[in-house]
This record gives sequence, structure tokens and C-alpha cells, in this order.
Amino acid sequence: MKVRRTEKIKVNTFRVGDVIRFKLSDGEKVEMLAVKEESDGMIFCFVDCLAKEYSMNEQNTNEGGWDASGLRKKLNGEVLDRFPRKIRKLLLPFENGDLLRLPTEKEIFGSNPCGEDESESVSQWKPMKQRKNRIASQGLNGGWEWYWLQNRVQNSAAYFASAGTNGSCGYNGASHEAGVRPVAKIKNPISAPACQVRNDEDEQEG
Repeated sequence: MKVRRTEKIKVNTFRVGDVIRFKLSDGEKVEMLAVKEESDGMIFCFVDCLAKEYSMNEQNTNEGGWDASGLRKKLNGEVLDRFPRKIRKLLLPFENGDLLRLPTEKEIFGSNPCGEDESESVSQWKPMKQRKNRIASQGLNGGWEWYWLQNRVQNSAAYFASAGTNGSCGYNGASHEAGVRPVAKIKNPISAPACQVRNDEDEQEG
């Protein structure tokens, strides 16, 4: 009989598919899924959305895109401040200096059916080839949630791309409140205290 066994282990290096679980400073439990290995660390994306919903901007505009959005500031301000120190000290900055960001449409879906086109160098994260990983809840144990993506919608002054509750792409006005799945780059814990992760056996894509 074939079974899938999940176990917690201490590791010296991360691999795609690893899940880290920890509590934010206010006690909210969160999980982060390893989605892409880079030369200096591993990209992790929240398995589910934060319990609190956020608007992309207070006003219903997408002017300036993700870079100028209010949500970007909140993500690297009040949300980052809720991360425990043991996790914050492992975070590596992205190219723009931010420690947290949103996923892009292409990272989730592999293409840009709703939002602005992305560079050919951007590809779909391997775990997102499974629809169940494109679906997220509001909080760790909440109901299904649609969540924001970075991409503005072409020929629109107000919309940003989003991922729906069924794992498909969509878009919504910037002033609407929706789920947030933070993305972070975490350095491999080779020179740091061993990290405890949950490791699931690889599954078939679908």
C-alpha cells in the first residue's frame, strides 16, 4: 500500500516543497511554502493568506503599479513587524530592497492572462502547477479567499490582477479588500541554527 508520510525534520538546506510553520507576534499561525531556489536563498510564499484583508490602495487607482501601492508599504511595515525575530534575521532583500512582496501573476499561473506582461525570465513556481497550491484560505483555517497579485491590469486605471477562490486568475479594483499572500526570500540555514520544517513527499503535477 502506498502512503504519503509527513514529518518534521531539522535541515541544513531548504528544498522546494518544504513548509515552515511559525506564529506572528500577535499569535496568528502561518505557514510558508518553499517555491523557488535561488543562488543566495529560497523563495517562500505563504500557504494561505493573512487573516486580515487589505486593499491595494485607499483610492481606487492603480497609478504607479505595485511599486507605488499602499499595500507594498504596509507589507514592509506593519506586516513585516509582526514576523518573529528568528525569521526576520533570515530574510534576504529582493532587488528593490524590500523584504516582503506579493506574488506575480506569472509566478502563480505561468502566463499573464489578466495583468500586464512580465519578463520572459519569470516563470511559474513549480508548486503552483498544482491548482490546490494556487488556492488560499483567509488565515490558516479560514474559508477560501481571493488574493492580490502585483500586476496592474492593462488598459485600466483601477484594477490589479488577483487569484480567485477556485485557483483561476481575475482582477479587482484597487480599493477593494482582499487576501494577502506574502512572499519572502530566506537564506539557507547552513550557518544558522537548524530550521525545523515540514517535508511532504513530492506529488504529481496537476
